[in-house]
Amino acid sequence: MKILIFNWRDIKHPQAGGAELFFHELAKRWSALGNKVIWISGGWKNCQKTENIDGINIIRAGKEKSLYLLAPIEYLRLKEKPDIIIDVENGIPFFSPFFSSKKKILHIHHIHRDVWFRQEGFPLAHIGWFLETKLMPLVYRSKAIVTISNSSREEIKEEGLRNVLGVVNPGIELPKYKQYKKDKSPTVLFLNRIKKYKGIDTFLEAASELKNTSIKFTVAGSGDYLDEAKEHASKKRLNNVHFLGRVSEAKKRELMQKSWVFINPSFKEGWGIVNIEANYFGTPVIGSNVSGIKDSVVEGKTGLLFKYGDSKDLAEKIMRIIEDRKLRKNMEKHGKHWASKFNWDTKAKEYLMIIRDYINA
Repeated sequence: MKILIFNWRDIKHPQAGGAELFFHELAKRWSALGNKVIWISGGWKNCQKTENIDGINIIRAGKEKSLYLLAPIEYLRLKEKPDIIIDVENGIPFFSPFFSSKKKILHIHHIHRDVWFRQEGFPLAHIGWFLETKLMPLVYRSKAIVTISNSSREEIKEEGLRNVLGVVNPGIELPKYKQYKKDKSPTVLFLNRIKKYKGIDTFLEAASELKNTSIKFTVAGSGDYLDEAKEHASKKRLNNVHFLGRVSEAKKRELMQKSWVFINPSFKEGWGIVNIEANYFGTPVIGSNVSGIKDSVVEGKTGLLFKYGDSKDLAEKIMRIIEDRKLRKNMEKHGKHWASKFNWDTKAKEYLMIIRDYINA
């Protein structure tokens, strides 16, 4: 098949995140199975305009936001039209029904809704909210949809979009890796993009609640909210919090293994790949009880859920896992078993089967 992916970024983008990882891991496997995959995305300063990565033909146009205006032009320039278009909604879709009659799947990681107002200012937040919650349901009402969690599927249906073909959870890499023992003293890890809606402020407030304990808090990752997060920690005089910045894959594996608890305090996620990764490396996860995260964290088995934004509840649950060694060890064991179910090869085949069934219907 000829598969065209519209996604605002690709895997090499300096701010690539979970959506880019998800489709890159699937698409490179689709290509290896003999399918032709083209990915149209936004670029960045001094990037290559075209590139083949892992068998995926990348075309970059404009920047990640101007791409939405340039996408129809890039589509019309294609010498071969695709059998299927995957229109990836990262807040807003590409509105591909306006410029292509080919079969298409609208892929939604999660419905953003209030995330717009937490992450963007006026007028972008209002424009994005309108395009996603008002225009998108009108344009895609009868179109096929795929998402990555049961929570997202329910939210999508609430928007009046009923034609959800399936749910395909993300996978993780299951590599051989250098093994590390847990730190001797308790360490709590936040490893994610540093964006406001990811809940870093709640993590820091929980660290403040526990600053008279022996617990060390580590923040790994970069993003547009990093300076504000550091300022927050400085004002609170959080000497128990250490910022590492962006880390390598090898360092990520080390941190996840050594930490006693992994924290995901985000306002909303499509799924939460980092939760499964932490479980794979033997670390319980405490996540906010919101869409996506409550799908990837098995309450009481692989971790705990806390009330979003409630730093006292988060602090209490951190102490519960750290102080209860039996609970922690059981979660480490169950987490590894849970994570072993999420494998990119299987997930690529699941998604490809949905595409084939849809094309042949």
